[in-house]
Amino acid sequence: MLKKLLTVGLLTLTILSCKQDKSENKADNPLDGGRYFIENYMKGDFKAAKNYVLNTPENLTYFDSLSQQYFGLEKEGRMQLRLASIQINEVSTIDSALTIINYQNSFDKIVHKLRVVATPDGWKVDLKNSYTPKL
Repeated sequence: MLKKLLTVGLLTLTILSCKQDKSENKADNPLDGGRYFIENYMKGDFKAAKNYVLNTPENLTYFDSLSQQYFGLEKEGRMQLRLASIQINEVSTIDSALTIINYQNSFDKIVHKLRVVATPDGWKVDLKNSYTPKL
Protein backbone atom coordinates (compact mmCIF):
# COMPACT_ATOMS: atom_id res chain seq x y z
CA MET A 1 0.00 0.00 0.00
CA LEU A 2 2.81 2.40 0.91
CA LYS A 3 4.60 1.53 -2.33
CA LYS A 4 1.51 2.37 -4.39
CA LEU A 5 1.00 5.63 -2.54
CA LEU A 6 4.66 6.57 -3.02
CA THR A 7 4.50 5.64 -6.72
CA VAL A 8 1.34 7.70 -7.29
CA GLY A 9 2.88 10.63 -5.40
CA LEU A 10 6.09 10.52 -7.45
CA LEU A 11 4.14 10.17 -10.69
CA THR A 12 1.98 13.18 -9.80
CA LEU A 13 5.03 15.22 -8.84
CA THR A 14 6.75 14.30 -12.10
CA ILE A 15 3.73 15.28 -14.20
CA LEU A 16 3.31 18.58 -12.36
CA SER A 17 7.00 19.45 -12.69
CA CYS A 18 6.94 18.75 -16.44
CA LYS A 19 3.87 20.88 -17.02
CA GLN A 20 4.94 24.29 -18.23
CA ASP A 21 3.14 27.16 -16.54
CA LYS A 22 2.32 29.80 -19.17
CA SER A 23 2.07 32.52 -16.53
CA GLU A 24 5.80 32.14 -15.79
CA ASN A 25 6.60 33.14 -19.36
CA LYS A 26 4.13 36.00 -19.52
CA ALA A 27 5.78 39.41 -19.71
CA ASP A 28 4.09 41.60 -17.12
CA ASN A 29 5.66 44.84 -18.32
CA PRO A 30 7.09 46.21 -21.57
CA LEU A 31 10.71 45.99 -20.49
CA ASP A 32 10.35 42.28 -19.68
CA GLY A 33 8.58 41.60 -22.98
CA GLY A 34 11.32 43.28 -24.96
CA ARG A 35 14.13 41.84 -22.87
CA TYR A 36 12.81 38.26 -23.03
CA PHE A 37 12.52 38.56 -26.81
CA ILE A 38 16.01 40.03 -27.21
CA GLU A 39 17.68 37.52 -24.88
CA ASN A 40 16.09 34.52 -26.56
CA TYR A 41 16.84 35.88 -30.02
CA MET A 42 20.50 36.47 -29.16
CA LYS A 43 20.78 32.94 -27.71
CA GLY A 44 19.24 31.49 -30.87
CA ASP A 45 16.22 30.15 -28.96
CA PHE A 46 13.62 31.10 -31.55
CA LYS A 47 10.93 28.90 -30.05
CA ALA A 48 11.08 30.93 -26.83
CA ALA A 49 11.57 34.25 -28.65
CA LYS A 50 8.43 33.62 -30.72
CA ASN A 51 6.39 33.63 -27.48
CA TYR A 52 7.14 37.35 -27.18
CA VAL A 53 6.20 38.32 -30.74
CA LEU A 54 2.78 39.76 -31.52
CA ASN A 55 1.01 36.94 -33.33
CA THR A 56 0.08 38.39 -36.72
CA PRO A 57 1.05 37.08 -40.17
CA GLU A 58 3.15 40.17 -40.89
CA ASN A 59 5.02 39.92 -37.57
CA LEU A 60 5.68 36.22 -38.10
CA THR A 61 7.12 37.01 -41.55
CA TYR A 62 9.51 39.53 -39.95
CA PHE A 63 10.33 36.97 -37.26
CA ASP A 64 11.21 34.36 -39.90
CA SER A 65 13.43 36.93 -41.61
CA LEU A 66 15.25 37.64 -38.31
CA SER A 67 15.82 33.94 -37.74
CA GLN A 68 17.23 33.57 -41.26
CA GLN A 69 19.58 36.50 -40.61
CA TYR A 70 20.70 34.89 -37.36
CA PHE A 71 21.46 31.53 -38.99
CA GLY A 72 23.09 33.36 -41.89
CA LEU A 73 25.83 34.44 -39.50
CA GLU A 74 28.95 32.32 -39.32
CA LYS A 75 29.23 30.00 -36.32
CA GLU A 76 31.65 32.41 -34.62
CA GLY A 77 29.28 35.34 -35.15
CA ARG A 78 26.37 33.43 -33.59
CA MET A 79 28.59 32.51 -30.63
CA GLN A 80 29.62 36.14 -30.12
CA LEU A 81 25.97 37.21 -30.27
CA ARG A 82 25.07 34.58 -27.64
CA LEU A 83 27.76 35.94 -25.35
CA ALA A 84 26.97 39.61 -25.97
CA SER A 85 25.30 41.78 -23.37
CA ILE A 86 22.20 43.89 -23.93
CA GLN A 87 22.57 47.63 -23.47
CA ILE A 88 19.27 49.48 -23.04
CA ASN A 89 19.75 53.05 -24.25
CA GLU A 90 16.25 54.40 -23.73
CA VAL A 91 12.76 53.23 -22.83
CA SER A 92 10.00 55.53 -24.13
CA THR A 93 6.50 54.95 -22.81
CA ILE A 94 4.10 56.27 -25.45
CA ASP A 95 0.94 55.31 -23.56
CA SER A 96 -0.29 52.55 -21.24
CA ALA A 97 -0.27 49.98 -24.06
CA LEU A 98 2.79 51.01 -26.10
CA THR A 99 6.48 51.34 -25.30
CA ILE A 100 9.55 51.79 -27.54
CA ILE A 101 12.82 50.19 -26.38
CA ASN A 102 16.01 51.59 -27.89
CA TYR A 103 18.87 49.12 -27.35
CA GLN A 104 22.06 47.70 -28.75
CA ASN A 105 24.21 44.74 -27.91
CA SER A 106 27.91 44.57 -27.18
CA PHE A 107 28.56 42.41 -30.27
CA ASP A 108 27.43 44.58 -33.18
CA LYS A 109 26.74 47.90 -31.38
CA ILE A 110 23.94 48.66 -33.89
CA VAL A 111 20.99 50.60 -32.48
CA HIS A 112 17.74 48.64 -32.57
CA LYS A 113 14.29 49.93 -31.68
CA LEU A 114 11.57 47.55 -30.53
CA ARG A 115 7.93 48.46 -30.31
CA VAL A 116 6.35 46.56 -27.42
CA VAL A 117 2.57 46.44 -27.04
CA ALA A 118 0.25 45.25 -24.28
CA THR A 119 -1.92 42.23 -25.12
CA PRO A 120 -4.12 39.99 -22.99
CA ASP A 121 -1.26 37.45 -23.12
CA GLY A 122 1.33 39.92 -21.81
CA TRP A 123 3.61 42.42 -23.50
CA LYS A 124 4.64 41.43 -27.03
CA VAL A 125 7.11 42.78 -29.58
CA ASP A 126 5.54 44.28 -32.70
CA LEU A 127 8.26 43.58 -35.25
CA LYS A 128 6.49 45.17 -38.21
CA ASN A 129 6.73 48.57 -36.46
CA SER A 130 10.20 48.03 -35.00
CA TYR A 131 13.55 49.01 -36.43
CA THR A 132 15.98 46.13 -36.51
CA PRO A 133 18.65 46.56 -39.20
CA LYS A 134 20.00 43.59 -41.13
CA LEU A 135 23.12 42.03 -39.62
